[in-house]
Amino acid sequence: MKDKVWFTYKARIQAHKRLEWLDFHSQMLLVWYAILSTILGVLSVRYKDVLGSDTDVMATVLSVALLGVSLAVTNRDFRGRAMGMRSNYLQLQKLYNELSSASAQPTPVQVELYNDLLAESENHNEVDDRIARFFASGLTSRQPTSYECISAIYWLGLRLFVTCLLYALPLAVGLYAWAIK
Repeated sequence: MKDKVWFTYKARIQAHKRLEWLDFHSQMLLVWYAILSTILGVLSVRYKDVLGSDTDVMATVLSVALLGVSLAVTNRDFRGRAMGMRSNYLQLQKLYNELSSASAQPTPVQVELYNDLLAESENHNEVDDRIARFFASGLTSRQPTSYECISAIYWLGLRLFVTCLLYALPLAVGLYAWAIK
């Protein structure tokens, strides 16, 4: 029981970190795209063909896409979900500490509390468990396999790459459109 609580606790911490990452970068990307959209709007008033003959179409598509993405991001509620994960893993940590200081067998109340904590929060993703076990290598009874280690590193690298790509994409498109005009 103590191991189950520990693994759930560690995976929920990773889920919290993942959701905080998504919240922060989704908000920053929305601001970044809004700033670039505003700059494009201002420039296109003065220079009608700043990005070529389709500048007005590109500005309209960017505005509509920005509206759609902002609605989708808001509906995902990354911040609220991250706060829920944090609250859940703090309660799991408290239960783990009780189990660590108690006798060998968990009480029925502790088992019920664990089940209630599982039911009260959304579940973490499999990748959250893999990353938690990867970073806790040597400290855990469930050692990650080579595949799980590679999967965790790959996922973290891909997340960083995609995030950087999303920040750079509008500049690359703008530079390309300006260069071919």
